[in-house]
Order: sequence, then structure tokens, then C-alpha cells
Amino acid sequence: MNIIEELSKKYSGIYSEEQAKNVNSPIGKYTYQPKKGLIEVDGTKISVNLNEVGGATPTAEPFRIILYLEKFYKTELTIYPKDFWNNLLDFVFPRNKDNIPIKIRKQFLFKGDQTLIKKLGSNKEFAEHLVDENVYIRTDKKQTDRIVLTPPHGIKDIYQFEKYITILKIIEKEIKTGGNIG
Repeated sequence: MNIIEELSKKYSGIYSEEQAKNVNSPIGKYTYQPKKGLIEVDGTKISVNLNEVGGATPTAEPFRIILYLEKFYKTELTIYPKDFWNNLLDFVFPRNKDNIPIKIRKQFLFKGDQTLIKKLGSNKEFAEHLVDENVYIRTDKKQTDRIVLTPPHGIKDIYQFEKYITILKIIEKEIKTGGNIG
């Protein structure tokens, strides 16, 4: 049983997978099989998607965990791991991010709605769950009805998935209390 199927079963959700497709390409034969789980956690709809690729193609699409908001909000948020270049820029041109704990600030770059970022930075639970993770989090530009979390190296187990859900639920709560209804 794959992790998406396991999660769907645990949360009494819906699991679906497409028939595996085999394709011959100039670099060899590869397979493609999208899988999707749709669950509800504390009244919030969440989907887990994976476009699984195997065979000759050395790359695969990462998991995408999408939390759906009940309406559109005027907010923008992007959180992603810092690379060497971002760390160098922060050293040369320090940014005033006093509200974000140092451990998180060293690991991630935050862009978007500054009010939302301040709220997230002061949330201890958010910081505890985000530290030492390797994830990309984003909302759509300007108006959004979803928050997307992408772990580029997959989901190890249900415990890690629940950690990701906690991160998404905290962001959802802060977006809703911010008010910016689109």
C-alpha cells in the first residue's frame, strides 16, 4: 500500500489512481501513474497528489499537498529553503526579520504579505514544525483559495505528513484571521 492510499484510509478519505501508462521515448521506456488522495482534517479539504514517473526518466514530480480554503483571500505567501546565494545576500544586505526565529530565518526565505509573515514568525508551533524540514510552501498570486506544500523528497511516513498538515492548518488560521477576503 502506498503512502497516499494509507493516508486516505486513515482519514476516511477518497483514493484514486490512474492506470499506469507506458511510453517509449528516445531515451528509453518509462511509466507514468498519477495518484490522488482527498481527505478532510478538522473540516478542511486537503488533497495529496503524486504524478509518479518511473523507468528511463530520471526525474519525477514531487508530492503536492494542497489545503483548500473555503473562499478566496487577498494574500500572497512563498516560503522556500535558502540556498547559498540567498544566505550570501542576507549576509551582505541584512533584512529586518526580527519576528522570525533565527533557526527558521537561517533555513527559509519568506516572501509575500508581511502581516501574515509576522504572525507566522511569532507562532511557536509553526516554527517547531517547520524547522529542519525541506519544503516549499506557496499560495497563488494576489487572490488565493489554496495553500500548496511541496516536499521535494517525498513523505517518509504518516507522522511527517501530519506535521505538514499542522503547518498548513496554522497558515490557514492566520490567513483567515487576517481578514483579507477577496
